[in-house]
Amino acid sequence: MDLRIFVLRLTVCLCLSIIIGLERQYRHGSVGLRTYVLVSIGAFLFNYSTYAFVDHDMSRIASSIVSGIGFLGAGMIIKDGKSIRGLNTAATLWCVAAIGLLSSTGMIWEAIIGTLYVLISNVILRVIALFLMKKIENNYKEVCKIYITCQSDVEVIVRSSFSKFIEKQDMLMSSLDKKVVSSENVKLVLTIENSRVELIKRLVQNLSAEPGVLSISWDHKKYQEIMEDEFSED
Repeated sequence: MDLRIFVLRLTVCLCLSIIIGLERQYRHGSVGLRTYVLVSIGAFLFNYSTYAFVDHDMSRIASSIVSGIGFLGAGMIIKDGKSIRGLNTAATLWCVAAIGLLSSTGMIWEAIIGTLYVLISNVILRVIALFLMKKIENNYKEVCKIYITCQSDVEVIVRSSFSKFIEKQDMLMSSLDKKVVSSENVKLVLTIENSRVELIKRLVQNLSAEPGVLSISWDHKKYQEIMEDEFSED
């Protein structure tokens, strides 16, 4: 293979991987510009090296590169609580390796078009995805749950106390559940929708001062998260 062709293809590979790497670096991704360039060039060199063999079978090298990048991408994926980070980074590494393979085989226009589509996915589709997520999030109700454990003989007083507060502040109570803890104590679960955190704190503070209230706690979540928590207990 002519050295000039090698340099030309490698330069195209370098430029295309730089374009993708710059976009990722700008987005403050966990993988920087140099990593994307090195992955693309590495895939290019491995695949281009098959020209030195008699059988000239690129398929075996290409399949090995795909598996290798899969292991590399797996190291980018991090589970953080309920969320998973790094999936887009791993997928982009996979794509940039494919661009290196296309460049090594002389499919320059295909590599350029592939780079364009990767940029569309990471830039334009990202904006669309954020817009849709914001729309979905706005449709979710914010729900607060207050858990009150009190003595049975003061239950009526506690109910009257939070009912007056809720009515005065125009808060919306969607449900009230009661569970008998023992012969002397009961647990009340109060669900309030679309209320400000400041009001919830004031209500909890007022209730905690009531005689006979043994414990009180609360959480403030999206409606979907509370539903998931409740179903997970089944």
